[in-house]
Amino acid sequence: MRKNNGGGKNLKKLYFTTYKVQGLNLDRLLNLLRKRGIALYDVKKRGIKTLVLTVNGYDNEKFFAITRELCYNVKKLKDKGKFYPFLYLFRNIGVVIGVAIFIAIAVCFNDRIFAFSFSGTGSVYHREVTEFLNEKGVVIMSRFSDLDLKSLEDEILAKNQGLSFVSCVKNGYRLEINLALATDGTDVLTGKVDKVLSDVDGVVEQIKIYRGTALVNEGDLVQKGDLLVGGYCTVGDKVIEMNVVACITLITTDTVVYSSQKDGEENLAVIYAKEKTEKDSFSEEVIKSFDGKDYHYTVTLKSRHVIKVG
Repeated sequence: MRKNNGGGKNLKKLYFTTYKVQGLNLDRLLNLLRKRGIALYDVKKRGIKTLVLTVNGYDNEKFFAITRELCYNVKKLKDKGKFYPFLYLFRNIGVVIGVAIFIAIAVCFNDRIFAFSFSGTGSVYHREVTEFLNEKGVVIMSRFSDLDLKSLEDEILAKNQGLSFVSCVKNGYRLEINLALATDGTDVLTGKVDKVLSDVDGVVEQIKIYRGTALVNEGDLVQKGDLLVGGYCTVGDKVIEMNVVACITLITTDTVVYSSQKDGEENLAVIYAKEKTEKDSFSEEVIKSFDGKDYHYTVTLKSRHVIKVG
């Protein structure tokens, strides 16, 4: 028969418990606890009838027996001690195991694709893109770590002439694919372009250079007429002139004010703004104000503007 080595009692020595004791003749209680061999720590009197003290966890049962016998009102305040966290984990071993299993599963499956999502004006091509992904072996339960998302964007863009912009992003267990139709931007495909100028004000979201030199970075704010790509490249100390092949995506912002005597027309204001700008926005924000007579809805639209040259 396996002998009980008293592991539970030994664990009780690793922590301390603080109590609040209420009753009469507290000095008598303290003397009795000491006589019974109970070590007391941090003893503090809070008035005539209240006492706060700390005992070793090993003495908790004896402490409760004595105070119950003398009819004292005892309230446990907290457990503490250098090794108390380890005791807490030991007491809640089931929770610890459950958390460990959950973390292991999360780590194991964090690299897996559980779903695809499509957004943007080019999402009408989601079937074609899905078929292309299947041909490449990019399917449910594929590993994100096996994918080069930037290369995948280029391949999807090259495979679908109706698209001008592709973005592939990992979001949790989902592969999010944003697509923009080729009509959403400026296409300059003469093959004789020696530089690229911005034809709108905006922020550079993505820039892909196949020939030439990028003169802006993603996140840069540019204005209409700014030089985006130069028709040259530097090899060593030599500057070699060449035609540009590139695709630049800009985020443009348009602000339109819609006024009405009626309240609650935010949705109508967004529709009005889209019709006025003739843009298919991916983000809309409406701020309403009232001048005492009319409601004014300031609509801010964010859209993608794609410039393709090559």
